Amino acid sequence: MSSILKKLPSKERINQAKQLSASIFGHAWNPSCARNGAKILKAPLKGPEVVNYYGVNDHLPTFQDFKAWFPELKLTDPRETYRLHMVQDRKKRNKGAPKKKSKSD
Repeated sequence: MSSILKKLPSKERINQAKQLSASIFGHAWNPSCARNGAKILKAPLKGPEVVNYYGVNDHLPTFQDFKAWFPELKLTDPRETYRLHMVQDRKKRNKGAPKKKSKSD
């Protein structure tokens, strides 16, 4: 029976496999679990650097702007129309938002 069971790999061999896996998949190899800046470097940028990098996006008109500029066209937002259609569809299937509680209760 003992001949069927195989010997487990040594700790050194397991570490070699983990190191190879880290190099293949682009992960940091840190066997001693020492603190490093990897967590901070992976995090998205924050603060004014990000705002300055992407710039201000006020110059692009939105659908609401066009609707306000040209009221005679009676424009309808297709996304809003679709959303309202989906809300009605959910209400038909009793999946809509629950009724609000009345003040008398």
